[in-house]
Amino acid sequence: MQERNEFLEADGLFWESETHEWFYDKISTNYAEQENVNGISLPNIRCFVTRNKETGEYDRVIMDSKLNEIIYAAKGLEDIGVHIDKLKIFEQFKDKD
Repeated sequence: MQERNEFLEADGLFWESETHEWFYDKISTNYAEQENVNGISLPNIRCFVTRNKETGEYDRVIMDSKLNEIIYAAKGLEDIGVHIDKLKIFEQFKDKD
């Protein structure tokens, strides 16, 4: 089993199920909520780090709070940041047909 990572768990336990622990990811959530150079922000995005209780393996997830569902999952912080950037670009051009 993988050792616990205090850095990934630093923002505190958000929720616990039988199989996973969910830790709030304030930095990634703040990045999503922060306006980019085009004034686009994603106030409905919440980011979490999940830990599988059986394996100790960590994953990162992005949830849409309006849909109340996971919209993206990855292993790396960079992957989450890139996906947030993509969502902001999609939002910018969503209404421009």
